[in-house]
Amino acid sequence: MRQPAADPYWNTNVARHPGILRAVPEGCGDALEVGCGDGLLARKLAGRAKHVTGIDKSSDMIVRLEGRCVGVPSPVRPGVLWVC
Repeated sequence: MRQPAADPYWNTNVARHPGILRAVPEGCGDALEVGCGDGLLARKLAGRAKHVTGIDKSSDMIVRLEGRCVGVPSPVRPGVLWVC
């Protein structure tokens, strides 16, 4: 039986995540998400790439998801760097 998705919400961007993740080559070293918002895709990419950088123009989004906006490694997921 199919398990419910673990995503906290759904929108048209979230609907594209499976296709994006399938396109990440095996052994991917670095991934960049531009306009990362709350970082949902960047956190998913961290499961497929060694290092992920999430960039967003809105410092409020970065502050909201990490509590800071200084580009330090994420305590939530090793290998993720947030930048605004």
